[in-house]
Amino acid sequence: MKVFSVSGNLYKAACILELFIGICVLVLCIVCGLGMIVPFEPLHSLGNAKTFQAGLGNASYIIIGVEFIKMIASHKVESVLDIIAFALSREMIVHETTPLENLLTVFGVALLFFIRRFLNTAPPEKQAGTTAEHE
Repeated sequence: MKVFSVSGNLYKAACILELFIGICVLVLCIVCGLGMIVPFEPLHSLGNAKTFQAGLGNASYIIIGVEFIKMIASHKVESVLDIIAFALSREMIVHETTPLENLLTVFGVALLFFIRRFLNTAPPEKQAGTTAEHE
């Protein structure tokens, strides 16, 4: 008999929401790409860089929030590193930054990967989201 776990169900809901946001970003990419190619005026106005950048910015905020929910539900160091990586990459992708800021962001993300690979002492999961804690 399965025991109802609030944190496990919250984690699963956050994963589903994350997939939904990924699908929305894919649709945004397709619509903005068509807007650059097709001369149809409503699509053409969607194909500009500002619309795409605003959509990515909004999606990034939501993804950071979803990762925060996953961190609260799972209590794992990997979730904290994911949030920091998303926040760093969001700054570089959404905002116009200088080459020095881009370089520092890349070094920051590389440092996060280094921490995850060499300094993380937690045992590796077999598959993401399928631990006994989340079932």
